[in-house]
Amino acid sequence: MNIYAWFGLTAVVVLTLLPLLSKKSRTKMEIRKALLNVAVVFGIIIAVLVFNVNYLFALLVAFFIFILFDKKTYTKKRLIIYGSIILVIGIAGFAILRDNPEYVLNHLKDNPQTTSLYLAENGVELITYQSDVVRPLASTVKILIAAEYAMQIDAGQLNKDSSVPLADLNRYYLKKSDGGAHEEWLKAMQSEDKIKNNEVTLHDVAKGMATYSSNANTDYLIDLLGISAINERAKTLGLTQHEDVYPIVSAVLIPNQIKSESMNDKQLIKKLEAMSMEEYRTLAEELSEQMKEGTIKAGDVTYGPSTDVQKVWSDRLVGASANDYGKLLTIISNDELPPIAAETMRDLLEWPMQLYESNHDRYVHLGAKGGSTAFILTEALYAENHKGDKVEIVFMIDDLDFWQGMLVRKNMNSFESKLLGSEDFRLEVQRELMGL
Repeated sequence: MNIYAWFGLTAVVVLTLLPLLSKKSRTKMEIRKALLNVAVVFGIIIAVLVFNVNYLFALLVAFFIFILFDKKTYTKKRLIIYGSIILVIGIAGFAILRDNPEYVLNHLKDNPQTTSLYLAENGVELITYQSDVVRPLASTVKILIAAEYAMQIDAGQLNKDSSVPLADLNRYYLKKSDGGAHEEWLKAMQSEDKIKNNEVTLHDVAKGMATYSSNANTDYLIDLLGISAINERAKTLGLTQHEDVYPIVSAVLIPNQIKSESMNDKQLIKKLEAMSMEEYRTLAEELSEQMKEGTIKAGDVTYGPSTDVQKVWSDRLVGASANDYGKLLTIISNDELPPIAAETMRDLLEWPMQLYESNHDRYVHLGAKGGSTAFILTEALYAENHKGDKVEIVFMIDDLDFWQGMLVRKNMNSFESKLLGSEDFRLEVQRELMGL
């Protein structure tokens, strides 16, 4: 919940309790109504913070609770009014919740300055919509990190069965900064009995980065592999527009590091934006080293930057073009890496084949890695069907507002599925975006 949500809920409680200061107003009915209002407000807070219920959904449920418990509801006039409201909400809900791949297509078409789409089929590039523009990758950058990991395994520099203490990973774990990804990975490791003496294998760490998108695992691997090696790998793979990689988690700490006690958010953002990317990367690396050494204890850090500060962090995430990641997917899909590296990459990225048995009916191979922040949605995926046809897709969307983000995320799966499964839809998208 943001500050406006807290302000609104606090205002409801205050306005509910304020009339009770008057003795005249302290009737049993008014006290009962006040207690109901306060209970509902606390219910919203618990639902959102403890059970991760969407705030707007919680408000909607609260609205219906107020209606149901209000005796005035059950008059003819009120029933007509509330019935009309419910009908409007139902129609709006259907429009929002139904699968609508056209929404994503229209967003791409209407926002060329903030979106990219790359699609190749059997080696032929069909769609290269704004695909040469460098945009923030979010967690999709983890494909490159996985590639360097796979190459070092292939070269014998690393042993994927070596043990990694969980304590070493926890040094990079900043609570509430990754949407619960690291915790979900740990739960999976526990349920699969893969934690032995508080250690996991190096390969499970890599899978935690690729499948669950743990940022803590990612920063551990960045340090283990070496930033210079990862950046050099981008060049050897022919990724000509790829920005230099730097640690993800420690970059979140940069605002706290440079903020003075007297500085407000506007001043902090101005100072952040004044930093060159070289300074920003260097500071992220320095902070990551301090997290590794224990000088900065991630467990003691409270994560909760404002939306505006998060936007600066999001904008400065490692960037590349959709063309670059289309090229990288082709290398993986065509097994152009050395044999062990190729096998390792498929094992890391083809989690959709491992998690969803139904994918085996349609594909021989299906690999993917996506990324998102409050403002970004990116994904890179490759597929090969039983006929041997191959498709690589990369989309990158930036500068999403709340409403756009909700609808794009809601409809992205159906958009991807239709792109993969329908040649007619691929041609429609090509016509709409490329004018062909």
